[in-house]
Amino acid sequence: MVTHTAMNPDQQFRKEDLITIEIEALKKIFEDRPLKSIITLSCKCSDCGNDLLIDITHTIGGFGFNGGFFVEYAPDKYLVKCYYCYEVLGG
Repeated sequence: MVTHTAMNPDQQFRKEDLITIEIEALKKIFEDRPLKSIITLSCKCSDCGNDLLIDITHTIGGFGFNGGFFVEYAPDKYLVKCYYCYEVLGG
C-alpha cells in the first residue's frame, strides 16, 4: 500500500499535468480489447501526487474501479484521486 505524501503548495500539479479521463475513452479502450476484462491505469493522484495503480472493469452499469477514485471535475471528465485524498480530505 502506498502511504500518503502531502505536497506543499509549490508542488501542486499544473492542470495540464493532471491525468484526466473521459468515459467515452474508457468505453473505446474496452471496445478495442473485447477479451480484456480488467485494464490497469498507472497514474498519480491529482491532489498529493502519490503513484496509483487503478484496476478498471467494464460492468453492465458502467465501470468499476479498484485502487483509486475518479472525481468528475467537468461534464464527463474525471480526475484521479487516492483513497486518502478522496476519503480523508473530502475528495
